This record gives sequence, C-alpha cells and structure tokens, in this order.
Amino acid sequence: MAPNNAINERDRLQSQVRFLRVMNVGLLGMMFCGLLLLGFVVVRDTTKIVPPEVKRPYEIGSNYANKDYLLDMAGYVLGTILTITPETVDYNNKVILKMADPDGYAGLKTALDAAAMRLKQERVTTIWVPRKEEVSEQDKRVKVSGKLKTFIADKLTSERDKDYLVEFTITTSGRLYVSKIEEIVKRDPSANKPAGN
Repeated sequence: MAPNNAINERDRLQSQVRFLRVMNVGLLGMMFCGLLLLGFVVVRDTTKIVPPEVKRPYEIGSNYANKDYLLDMAGYVLGTILTITPETVDYNNKVILKMADPDGYAGLKTALDAAAMRLKQERVTTIWVPRKEEVSEQDKRVKVSGKLKTFIADKLTSERDKDYLVEFTITTSGRLYVSKIEEIVKRDPSANKPAGN
C-alpha cells in the first residue's frame, strides 16, 4: 500500500470514528432527555377519579391532591371519628387507622383508643355537624368548624362549637394518609385578664 493511500485511509477512518462518536453522544443525550421526560410525566401525571357517591372529579398525583378531594376526605375522617356510639367506636377507629400515616400511627391509635374507652365507660353518643371548611392545598390541611352534639341515654347533654384540623400526607404514588387529627382549642379571652379587674 502506498503511503499516500495509507494516510488517506487513516484520515477517512478517523473522520468516521469522530462521526460515530458524535452520533453516540447525540443518541445518549436524546435517550437521557427521553428518560427525564418520561420520569416527569410519570411523577407529575394526575389521575382523575369520580367515586360513585360523589359527582365531581378529583385530581390526585404525586404529592398532590386537589381541594375537593381534601375537603371530602377531611369530612369523611371527622364524620367517622366524631359521629359515634359505644357500639360503633371500635369499627370507626379501625377504618381511620387503615388510613393512618405509618409515622403517626402509634400516636393516633393511642388517642383513638383512649377516646373509645372513655366513650364506652360513659355510654356517650356524639354527632358531628360540620359547618365551615378551610383548605390549604399546599400544606394538605383542612380546618373544619362545626357543632359537636353529645348525648347520654338519648338526652342532649351538650352542644358545643368546635374546630378540628385534619392533616394529610400524600405519597409520590398518590396514596393519601391521615397524618394528624386534632382539635383546635380556642383561647378564652377572659382567661388573660388580671384577677384584680
């Protein structure tokens, strides 16, 4: 082989290698962008569901649930926990504990068991009547105001205005957990006044 032919052949092969390297880098870049796009679509994709008893659609996605879903779930949770009789309290608590966030399960179970024991001993029935709801979609919290009616032996013993906060955790797969249920205790303005006045 002539030296000029060898040089030309080597230059041609080097240019082919450079071209193939550029193509490989381009294909790898496109594949990486495609994977990023696929990951974004899978994680951020919301699913619309319409349960049979509700007439509006919900949007649930990765760490996201729309206002309507949070409102309905908070109403369900509070209705299940606060509208109870001594006969239904254990079942209702089991239903709520199935929805509990694994990190807050122990605390929620302890609080629900203590309330159930008191309810059974005193033979109390309570009915929750919600009136006003405030939702924070970003914090996944719902504040619900309403009346809690307490009955002993079919007699109304108290009817108090109460506020409750229900906090949720939503996983990347869109699963909703109850992380906290607490009564918001209003401070009595007369308690802050000095005794001499």
